[in-house]
Amino acid sequence: MKVVIIDYGAGNIKSIQFALERLGFTGILSNNWDEIKNADKVIFPGVGEASAALKKLKESKLDTLIPF
Repeated sequence: MKVVIIDYGAGNIKSIQFALERLGFTGILSNNWDEIKNADKVIFPGVGEASAALKKLKESKLDTLIPF
């Protein structure tokens, strides 16, 4: 199973990768549209205020890929 962790410059990515490894999965860190769209599972990490996360998504142009 291909698991992609969306890399948008925020969120606690290392703890997510560690948790996935303990479950026997490898999380691929990516901000590539095709890789995200072709994943079996997608994890959108988030810590803190949602407006800061949305700003980072817009800056990386990933806001149009993820339906809100």
